Formats: sequence, C-alpha cells, structure tokens
Amino acid sequence: MAQYTKNMKTVTADNGKDHHLHSEYQPGKSWDTDEFVASNSPITVPYKYAGLFLTYTMLVGFGLSIMLAIIFRFEETTYTHCRVANYFPSTSAAIATTPSAYVWRLVICLCSLPRLLFVLYCYHFYINVSCQLRYYRGLCHLCFIAEMLENLSLIGLSCISSDDNYDIHEILFISFQVGAMLHMILMCIVFKMATTRYDDVRSDTGIFKRKGALQRKMFFCVMNILAFLISIYFFFRHQNRCEPGVYSLFAIFEYLVVLTNVLFHEDTWKDFSNRCIIYGGRAHNKLMTE
Repeated sequence: MAQYTKNMKTVTADNGKDHHLHSEYQPGKSWDTDEFVASNSPITVPYKYAGLFLTYTMLVGFGLSIMLAIIFRFEETTYTHCRVANYFPSTSAAIATTPSAYVWRLVICLCSLPRLLFVLYCYHFYINVSCQLRYYRGLCHLCFIAEMLENLSLIGLSCISSDDNYDIHEILFISFQVGAMLHMILMCIVFKMATTRYDDVRSDTGIFKRKGALQRKMFFCVMNILAFLISIYFFFRHQNRCEPGVYSLFAIFEYLVVLTNVLFHEDTWKDFSNRCIIYGGRAHNKLMTE
C-alpha cells in the first residue's frame, strides 16, 4: 500500500519499489489546497495560453467554415426559398455542409471539454467570493446555469445540423443564444458585485487587476445583443419581403453575434490569466496563482 507524507517524501507501492512524490507547493506560488502531484515532471500550462488557444481555435475554425462554404458550396448554402440574390451563407447553412461541417465539428471537439471545465471553475471561484451583497449567490447560480445551457446547446446544434433536423437545430440555436445573452448579462453583474466592494479579493488573487475588464465585458455583451436583434430583423424582413441581399445582411450580423460571443469569453478567460493549469500523475488538474 502506498504511504504519503507531506512535502518531499517516499511512496512505497505494492510492487515494493520506491517512487518519489513532491508537494504541489513551490516558492513564490500560492495554492487553493495542499494536494500532491504524483509526477516528477508535471505539465504546467499558463491559463492565458489555454484561453488564447480556445479563442483562436474558435475564430479560425468559424472563419474557415464560412470560407469553405463560399468556395465549395456557394449555390447550396446561399439558396433561399424565394430565390433572390444572396452573397453570404448563414452560420447554420455553412456548418451543415461538407467540408465546413467537418472543420466546425473538429473545433467543437477540441474546445467543448475545456470550455465546460472553465464553466465549473469560474462558478467555483465566484461562489466562494466573500460577498454579502443581496442576491449575489443566486446570481452566481443563474450565471452557471446559463453558461452551461449555452455550451451544451452549442454542442447540440453543431452535432445536429439544420439539414439533419431543422426543428431540433432551431430549438438548440434559440437555447444557445438565450443562454449566451443571459450569461453575459449575469456575468457583468456578478463581476461588478465581486470586484467593486471587496478589495481583499483583488489583492489576494490578483485576478481582477485588469483595467477596463468590466467595460469590455459590457461592450461585448451590448454588441452581441444588438447584433442578434438586428439579425432577427433582417431575417423576418427577408421572410416577408424577399428582397435581394437582405438575407446576406442577416448572415453578416449573425457572424457578429458569434464574434462578440467568442470575444466576451476571451475577456472572461483573461481574468484568470495570472493562473496556471497543472497536469501531473494522479492528481487533479489545478489552477495556481503566480
């Protein structure tokens, strides 16, 4: 049986061999808990790089999906029921056809798990902030639910395209956008409540020291909602009037909805850019403050 002692000790395993174990603590680093990393060479990934990977993977994958749809499936993805001139495919039409569908689904496969793990970590962090303001904890719960709805709906609408099942895809898209907008609004409120009154949170973790972080979140949130409302306007205008180019305007504002959503999440990930993810042995992945 393995025997553990604190700091640098020896572990005796069932096979009789000795294995060295070291504590996660390192000079100059602070930790949320005192756990062990069962590895001589744990992998350390700065959170800012993980956030950049997710951001650029999503943006490049989305842009590539649209470009491939225009290059290889232009007629199919720009076709509308009233057969008027159209120049850009909608997001749903683009990711429903190959090869764009393969690219987008690969992006979702690469990004879904890290995004879901960050939702859990972000919830865990904010719910443990010593904020006594009324409704704070309730808003944290709602923010968590909204973000989970957003991410799970994104996975669903990426797997079930509008060509596969239009009705289910439409429901998933609506739930994605509703979850995304609610999450952005609630995150702005939670962030403000957690950072404007409790200076000890900022000094202890260093997580809220970025200037203009709240303003950027609010900007992307407002732009996302406006782009969504304008896209809805052009969608129904196209449905009712069948004017040339109107569906393309709908598609362009739909692209802005995706862009502002990704940039909002990037700004949220930057709040934790002073932390690292530690991978090693049998220990859980950890986040540390430098």
